[in-house]
Amino acid sequence: MKSLFSLLPLLAFAFFSCSGGLGSSESRLAECADSFAVHYFNYHFADAMRFVTPESEKWLRYAASNVHQADIDLLRSQEEPATVELNEIEINEADSTGTIRLSVSNFLRMDTIGTSAHLTKRATYVLHAVCKDKKWRIRMAGLPRSGKRSRD
Repeated sequence: MKSLFSLLPLLAFAFFSCSGGLGSSESRLAECADSFAVHYFNYHFADAMRFVTPESEKWLRYAASNVHQADIDLLRSQEEPATVELNEIEINEADSTGTIRLSVSNFLRMDTIGTSAHLTKRATYVLHAVCKDKKWRIRMAGLPRSGKRSRD
């Protein structure tokens, strides 16, 4: 009986770590990536902050600082918000990192600093994530960039 009680802390750690716990690691990573992307591509940068690593916050501030009045006017005129579709999720259990491939539709693409953004029908992106403090967070080394040009 004593050996069972000595295993309880280890079992609890495994249950609540990034690779296990309430919901699968993949579903929790998917939820984080989806939430981040929906906020980011709809220009809700303050809301997107909850889903990034502390080191990534500077990139969201940078994106917000490059929004022009013409961008705001275009966002307000959109009938529907940007939508996100997660295509593939890969998790590297060895270093608690993940890669998410997603498609974004009907969004305002900011691709040249100093100019107004433009509406884009569809583009693909790759996000990188890391599990810190038992939570998945998006790790940004820059602004998200489309991996494949769309016809817009």
